[in-house]
Amino acid sequence: MTTPARGVLFDLDDTLFDHNFSTNCATAAMRESEPALAVWSLEELRLRHSELLETIHREVVAGRLSIDDARRERFRRLLTDAGADEEAVGRASAAATRYREEYQRSCRGVAGAAELLTALKNRRLRVAVVTNNLTAEQEQKIKRCGFGGRIDVLITSEGTGIAKPEVGIFTAALSAIGVSASEAVMVGDAWDTDIAGAIAAGVRPVWFNWRGHPPRDIPVAEIGALTPLDAAVSAICG
Repeated sequence: MTTPARGVLFDLDDTLFDHNFSTNCATAAMRESEPALAVWSLEELRLRHSELLETIHREVVAGRLSIDDARRERFRRLLTDAGADEEAVGRASAAATRYREEYQRSCRGVAGAAELLTALKNRRLRVAVVTNNLTAEQEQKIKRCGFGGRIDVLITSEGTGIAKPEVGIFTAALSAIGVSASEAVMVGDAWDTDIAGAIAAGVRPVWFNWRGHPPRDIPVAEIGALTPLDAAVSAICG
């Protein structure tokens, strides 16, 4: 029999915060402002940018690159790969700024996220966000989406020195909200970090599989959206 949930751990990017939407908006704006990038279709540019973002972000999480240096390096590599001339490659910093401005302008929550957080708080569940990123960066997203009063604590890889899927970051989150692993649920979109990490930590996972990935060998509860509200709450609370 499943222990009733007393706390919920959430991933942030592409679980509560619509990182995919902001990334797509920012990538389109960047392509329009930097002609060299038109060598690729918008979809190919988006995929190339996403791959670089994941690769370079690991250096940020590990503390080997600052967030500003990582942004410049990302666009330097994109422009170089696009065959841009030296002058264009020299505009990597400006491209990073343009991208960042559009990304921030388009910040929004995943559909249903605010309502779900409110419903969980109304049930007196403790809520933590567990994320592999810089604290200030994630605090800003939470503020822009209006989630602040609905989240009890933010646990970041920067703040703990531990990144998902390591068990320690989940343990830190559980301690912060005062619940045991058996009393908690982890909701996240990334299998390798959110779901595998939760399983290793003894936390019941709910896979937010909005991309429609095929099932994995380990059966877990799964939702494809945070709406309708009743279905999402039922999957989380059991």
